[in-house]
Amino acid sequence: MLSSFLNDLVLPAAAGPLLVAGIAKIVADPAQLAWPVRSGVLAGPRGPRLVGVGEVLAAAGVVLLPGRSAPGLALLVYGVLTVVAARTKGRKCACFGIARLAAVGRVHIGANAAGALLSALALALPAPASGLLLRATAAVVGSAVTLGVLLAADRRLRDAQRTTSPCTEQVSAVRMYVAEDCPSCRSLKHLLSASEPDRLALITTVTVAKEAELPGRLHGLGVPCAIGLDRDGDPVCEPASGIGAVKALIDAITLRNVPEGAHER
Repeated sequence: MLSSFLNDLVLPAAAGPLLVAGIAKIVADPAQLAWPVRSGVLAGPRGPRLVGVGEVLAAAGVVLLPGRSAPGLALLVYGVLTVVAARTKGRKCACFGIARLAAVGRVHIGANAAGALLSALALALPAPASGLLLRATAAVVGSAVTLGVLLAADRRLRDAQRTTSPCTEQVSAVRMYVAEDCPSCRSLKHLLSASEPDRLALITTVTVAKEAELPGRLHGLGVPCAIGLDRDGDPVCEPASGIGAVKALIDAITLRNVPEGAHER
């Protein structure tokens, strides 16, 4: 009973996230992805699509392969994804293409590890002679659930951005955190290049590693992010995260005399 449940339903359903992630990477514009690989065959712009094709093929294999081949393949794929997630913790997630997800964290690592654990359990049990229609149906359900979770997460993010209270305190300067290997940070810097020189002089740019834990109220945020400062250099309002929010915070700076030491480093 347990063997049939895992191999006929759970394992094919676990192919759903692989299918959705693969298709998302294939159809997405590589230039819009925060892709972490910078060298080798998997580097951009072809890297995301190569990985996407691999994920689609792996999902098909988990559904179509007979016997213990399916759980063996799933164990390999989810094991690799767990290691990759652990090594890229803190970086922007391109897992589902341009879906607006947070940086890679414990949820990503835990979800992949859970997939590997279920695959290992299914591999250890006798493989039932299941029908292809049942397995394909389970894969479709897994894909639908994955899409639902992504849409819900995206909707919550949009709602949070719309309902964030505007900063009503005076912002005299901004401390902005970026990383060298960060496409979003480069886009933000390009966007800010059109700002007034006096406004740019009031931005202190701090370059950090992508996986670095940011201080104070910025803890848990990914780059680019920023915090507004008053005339004494103390934080005001809530931190801003993402290109649009950081740009809005910088646009809210009250232009006065440029304080000494407020420069880009």
